[in-house]
Amino acid sequence: MGDLTLDKKWHALDIDKIFQILHSDRSGLRPDDVKNRLSEYGYNELPEKKRISPIQLFLSQFKNYLVLILIVAAVISAFTGETTNAYVILIIILFISLLGFIQEYRAERAMEALKEMVALEARVLRNGGVKKIPIRELVPGDVILIEAGDRIAADARIIEAINLETVESTLTGESNPVPKSTGVLGEDIPVAEQKNMVFMGTIATRGNGIAIVVGTGSNTQIGDIAQMIQVREEEPPLKIKFARLAKQLAKIVLVASFIIFIVGSLRGQDILDMLIVAAALAVAGIPEALPFIATATLALGTQKMAKRRAIIRKLPAVETLGSATVICSDKTGTITRGEMTVRRIYTDGIIEVTGSGYIPEGEFLRGGVKIDPVLDTQLSEVLKIGVLCNNSYLEYNNGWHIIGDPTEGALLVAAKKADASQHINEQYRRIAELPFDSERKMMSTINSTPGGIVAFTKGAPEVVLGRCTHIYDGGEIRPLDNADRDRVMEINRAMAEDALRVLAFARRTLENEECSEYTTACVEQELVFIGLMGMIDPPREEVMDAIAKCKSAGIKTVMITGDNKLTATSIGKTIGLLDYGGVLEGSEIEGMSDEELAEAAQLVSIYARAAPAHKLRIMDALRRKGHIVAMTGDGVNDAPALKKADIGVAMGITGTDVAKEASDMVIMDDNFATIVHAIEEGRRIYDNIRKGASYLLSVTFAEVAVLFLSFVVLNYPLPLTPLQILYVNLVTEEFPALGLSVEPASRDIMSRKPRDPKEPILSRSVLLYTLAMASIFFLGTFALFASTGPKQPQNLQVAQTTAFATLITFGLFNALNCRNLTESIFRIGFFANKKLLLALLGSTIAMLLAIYWQPMQSILRTVPLGFDAWILIILTSSTVIIAAEILKKLFRVKGYIS
Repeated sequence: MGDLTLDKKWHALDIDKIFQILHSDRSGLRPDDVKNRLSEYGYNELPEKKRISPIQLFLSQFKNYLVLILIVAAVISAFTGETTNAYVILIIILFISLLGFIQEYRAERAMEALKEMVALEARVLRNGGVKKIPIRELVPGDVILIEAGDRIAADARIIEAINLETVESTLTGESNPVPKSTGVLGEDIPVAEQKNMVFMGTIATRGNGIAIVVGTGSNTQIGDIAQMIQVREEEPPLKIKFARLAKQLAKIVLVASFIIFIVGSLRGQDILDMLIVAAALAVAGIPEALPFIATATLALGTQKMAKRRAIIRKLPAVETLGSATVICSDKTGTITRGEMTVRRIYTDGIIEVTGSGYIPEGEFLRGGVKIDPVLDTQLSEVLKIGVLCNNSYLEYNNGWHIIGDPTEGALLVAAKKADASQHINEQYRRIAELPFDSERKMMSTINSTPGGIVAFTKGAPEVVLGRCTHIYDGGEIRPLDNADRDRVMEINRAMAEDALRVLAFARRTLENEECSEYTTACVEQELVFIGLMGMIDPPREEVMDAIAKCKSAGIKTVMITGDNKLTATSIGKTIGLLDYGGVLEGSEIEGMSDEELAEAAQLVSIYARAAPAHKLRIMDALRRKGHIVAMTGDGVNDAPALKKADIGVAMGITGTDVAKEASDMVIMDDNFATIVHAIEEGRRIYDNIRKGASYLLSVTFAEVAVLFLSFVVLNYPLPLTPLQILYVNLVTEEFPALGLSVEPASRDIMSRKPRDPKEPILSRSVLLYTLAMASIFFLGTFALFASTGPKQPQNLQVAQTTAFATLITFGLFNALNCRNLTESIFRIGFFANKKLLLALLGSTIAMLLAIYWQPMQSILRTVPLGFDAWILIILTSSTVIIAAEILKKLFRVKGYIS
């Protein structure tokens, strides 16, 4: 296809020559071309850190120092003739390592799947149509569309540029925007001065353009740099906290193991036997599964969130979600459906428009009578401006869809209903654009028309009207007087009171050489007012329930919108948001000090006419009062607020690449209710991590305590043999803990106040509960062990088997308790967590095999237990259920738990 090396002088070639080299054209590539080029050049991806292979992952399991202790114990056993012990220990090592490998492999694949789901997209021309594709599927020769807010997805030569500027600090270190153009440059121009090129990883901050891809993946400027860089991924904070907790507990267990070894040796026990006992206790007593349980619960939980359209980009957000006290949400497309529909047009009178959504079917009615929009010159004019002053696309692909801004999409649909959008852009070629700016609240395009150069403008009515000196009235242009202004603003007010978002439309004919440069100061003045369009974006049906759920969860909902106060208030009333606070306008925010805004923010639930810059102040005001803030955003200007928020939430449909990359979470359906679902899921994930931790630690504490109390303190024989210790660990830890990681959310999960982010993983109540359960474990186990007369050699195997069965049974009962650390287990559905029940069934079968299957009996030195023994074991172990119920009620009364 041609030379595509990095040193190709694309900037020095004519555009037609580039199309020739890349065998492409302005309508884009055909599907067959794309398929062949993907095969030839690969996906548009930068080189990543070398992935660990499955074999390396499996071998890494043997690097665990606990496993090394077991290997040493097996070797010692083999040398001393205890070959059975050696083989069993090696089998257990293999099983534990295999289990760890499977769990880590699944967690890694889960995280990779999430990364793919949050992949950014590019807009391309293919077969003459506009399509959205994952950026990894871009190939050389693709024609891409660029808008302000896009992260450039590949190296490309610019074909068209309208006020296009990019920030190329990722390549050059220079943070100032670089204006882009289409002209051919000299061959020896350095990368920093190649103004007719855009480069992968840079950001479009202004304007728009079209470019042809000349380099993808490693064959880009940033790809060349990336090959020399390997970025180390950070561990999730929760996993780090659990690893730290496991190390702290390991010190306690190792000390206990050492004491048992010394005491046994001093009492004349065989040193080798005591060494194996100490090694087994160290392995069983150290909860090495804690960090894994955190990772597995996060991985499984984030996958579940992804199925509900919430993609976690940064795992710390999961922990923070449960602490959120305020959600600051944009209105359009998030609280509302995001399908704007023009309902009312004002020119020289009111015209109603029928139809809804993006389906271009409907009628135009004046006074209830259908009119032909083609014959109404003023209506045709306002519809035409809506098409020309527009950067979105209306396409049909298994239904009508908008690519771009929903507001602009509504204008295209309205024009399509009147058949006024056909070939307008071809007849009125765009020369330049003054993009929408949140400060100006307007957008203008300059077009070459049959009547000369004309500027078309749309924007907020009060702003546009302020720039107008004339009005188009009855087919004629005349000066705009105060009565006209009052009438237009009254119409605007009436539309806003009906919850319509209103845009004003104007134009100006530019005389030759009137503007040496197309600037806002020159173009956007002395405009001719044409008309208004009022459109509605109805609230999503599920929003009211989501807001009510937030209230019960102690989370305040705040709506931030660029709409005027009347429109914002109308929407607020509809969704019940005004019940939670008042309305504040952007202009009022500007007149407040930070302290005044912090006080006002406590009483405000709606911010109207708010600019992206206001978001930072609103967020700072809320955080000043101790709130944990989730902030939504979709534009370039939202990025600072998203990055600074405790939880930055970007929109997956309308969000710019810059917004997504600044966020912690991406909502794929732009739905406010999805944010609430994500918070609920975040709370569930954190709850389940705590449940798993409580369960694992109760087993750990009980094992260590029963051995220490029996052998060291009371001079009894060891209640468990080394292999029994390992087997208890195998049967009672990993599988039930994994079952707890998928426990459904508690019924009261959204009735609790947000969690204090400073609260440790094991809060006071959870730690007290866990220690209490462990105490009942080991006291009950020791009581049954001692009652069988273990000091008599003929009774020792029965006593040890009894202790073995009791400890496991205690663990299985407590797994049921840990399904909910605050609520009675008799109030939750027994079959709601089938995976946990399967895990408990598997553990039970493993225990019974160890006691009744002869090969296992001889290995583990167990003996069959009679019916009477099992009655005592079950009655004793079930006391943990009664104790848990009492503790939960006591803690609730004392206010330890909600």
